[in-house]
This record gives sequence, structure tokens and C-alpha cells, in this order.
Amino acid sequence: MGIENYYEEITESEANFLIDMYEAISNIVRDGRSVTLVGLAYELDIKPTELSDYLPQIILILDRVEEEYQVQ
Repeated sequence: MGIENYYEEITESEANFLIDMYEAISNIVRDGRSVTLVGLAYELDIKPTELSDYLPQIILILDRVEEEYQVQ
């Protein structure tokens, strides 16, 4: 599923959460740590189970962030 083929209406709070998730994943990758649900949940100050609905987005963000750091 490519990002260009994915569309879903989201609320402002969901958009802000996705931005926070992107920043947290970026920080974890930049620090050279493995991205795990437990580690990401810790960074976002939420329970790991709350991230289960966001697994496709987490994987997509992680792929993009890893590509970004490989290019730099």
C-alpha cells in the first residue's frame, strides 16, 4: 500500500498524533535504537496497546524515516 494510494479523513487530533509519532520514530532512528511498540509508546507517553490501530502507519513512517536517513 503506497502512500499515494491511501486516503482517509482524519481529525485534527489524529493528524497531530501522527505528527508526534513521526517525530518520535525519527528520534528513535536517529539515536540508532530499534523502533518497538513499547519504545514508541514510552516516547509518546501512552500504552503500547493504544498503538495497535496504527501499525500500518507506523510501518509506513518507519520506512520513510529510514529512507530519509540513508539518503543523508
